[in-house]
Amino acid sequence: MALSASPPTCDVPAEVIALLYHYRWTIEIFFRFLKQILGCRHLLSGSRNGIEIQTYCAIIACMLISLLTGKKPTLRTYEMLCWYFIGVADLDELLAHIEKLKKHDAK
Repeated sequence: MALSASPPTCDVPAEVIALLYHYRWTIEIFFRFLKQILGCRHLLSGSRNGIEIQTYCAIIACMLISLLTGKKPTLRTYEMLCWYFIGVADLDELLAHIEKLKKHDAK
């Protein structure tokens, strides 16, 4: 049996296809944000629970950054918050970074 050269037909309305692409790009943008801004380039666990914990922690960190700074998180701010949590940076350094962001916004 030979395969036909014509493409398969699709009875899905154009609006549904457009909505699917919209959702696809929303997911792509979320993963780009997760990987580039929040530094989650690699999964720390192979289990479902581990992946959920890593994702939730990244989202919580993002929300904390937004609450502290009043703006979208950047990689630098995320790194500064991580350094504070692991003890590399002290509270004064973190607060100085946040104040610097606020002054930069005021300009």
